[in-house]
Amino acid sequence: MNITFGNADFAALSPLLILFSGTLLLLLVEAFAETLSRKYASYITLATLAAALYAVSMAPASSNPLLTPWVKFDSLARLFTIFFLIVGLASTLLAIPFFQRFLASYPTPRGEFYFLLLSAVFGLILIGIAADFLTLFLGLETLSIALYILVGYMKKWPLSHEAAIKYFLMGALGTAFLLYGIALIYGATGSTSFEGLLPAYQKLSGSSQTLFLSGIALVTLGLAFKAAIVPFHVWAPDVYDGAPTPVTAFMAVGTKVGAFAAFARVFLIALPNFNPIWNEVLSFLACLTLIYANYVAMRQTQLRRFFAYSGISHAGFLLIPLVASTPDSLNALLFYLVIYALATLGAFAVLAFLDRRSAGVSLSDLRGLFSRSPLLAGILALCLLTLAGIPPTVGFFAKFYLFKVAFEAGYYGLVVVALLTTILSAYYYLRFVAAMFAEGPAEEGAPTRSWPAAVVGLLACAAIVLLSIYPAPLSMLLGR
Repeated sequence: MNITFGNADFAALSPLLILFSGTLLLLLVEAFAETLSRKYASYITLATLAAALYAVSMAPASSNPLLTPWVKFDSLARLFTIFFLIVGLASTLLAIPFFQRFLASYPTPRGEFYFLLLSAVFGLILIGIAADFLTLFLGLETLSIALYILVGYMKKWPLSHEAAIKYFLMGALGTAFLLYGIALIYGATGSTSFEGLLPAYQKLSGSSQTLFLSGIALVTLGLAFKAAIVPFHVWAPDVYDGAPTPVTAFMAVGTKVGAFAAFARVFLIALPNFNPIWNEVLSFLACLTLIYANYVAMRQTQLRRFFAYSGISHAGFLLIPLVASTPDSLNALLFYLVIYALATLGAFAVLAFLDRRSAGVSLSDLRGLFSRSPLLAGILALCLLTLAGIPPTVGFFAKFYLFKVAFEAGYYGLVVVALLTTILSAYYYLRFVAAMFAEGPAEEGAPTRSWPAAVVGLLACAAIVLLSIYPAPLSMLLGR
């Protein structure tokens, strides 16, 4: 069978090719012109991501047989690719003030940092366009290996060393489960492709079916590690606490969305409603995650650890459409992911202004923020209210969409747990908001100025306001 590789295929793969070229350029500049790298590595990264974003917006969705066995550039793949590139742009902008504040006193390889960041984005895009378990695994590992190094990038921070080791060990364990699960699925079906996976499962019986279900259980467990779902979350608080702020922001959004992109590809598209037992187990994990994460988040005063448990809580909410597995589940999942990403990036943009030491920002540092910088306090308050799902923010509509999907699917107990934990979460989100508007600033002077972080915060805030007023365009876009 002769298969031609046409312009449409090059266009579909062009974002990956551009990112690959950008990483090579960063390495060359770092190796032969270190001084130029310290000055211009961030601009090279921004230009690479912007070029990839333009390329993916121009690329047509393709179902060419040459692409389909390994990657699939459909409308969902285009959406995930755009999403991950925007997260990469935001993380790069947040990294600029971080370097200026913490690494200006001694020379450090900037190109190396941005090379790893582009590599992580490359891995995320592979996850979003995967049409095979092997491509999915390759994307997850490209992402993870880059993040292992980025988490420990601050060599003079003891917390970074500890965080990197913990993340590596727990990540390797999750990878082992995932890879062994893929091997069992291949042993049962003779294929690792997502296409035809459901019909192949339906034809299995006896030991072959048991082998397949064992593989699915291990794949689910491996993805649960990546998404920080309870009880596979233990790495998240320490890693969020020890990693540099831009890396934490990237992990809070990129890694979370990447894990759920993998969940969507496998369990909402390839294997929808394949076994009701799987849905019930996932419902139990969602309830456990929501209850535990929200309870522990109430006791947090350090913002990085707080956002770790907040992210774990939102992972529980993101499990709800996977449990329901209805025709509306994918749209509900995507809508929630977009809103979660906007609010989280906006919050970390404010942290980029306030983060002046390796210990990060605590609740006491926020006290009196409104009197020192009303704009920062307003951005952070809006983002926290959106994460809490308090009306009239778009976060309320995102959670309502999830609850509606689960209720229509008959998961009434899960809806009740989600509603109660949403009410509980309002307490600890509002506690941080109240601290910002309280009297008595903890520190003298205004926060450090940084235009890149300001761009991220203002754009995220503007998007939240617009979507809170009129969320229909986003719903229509995600509905494709």
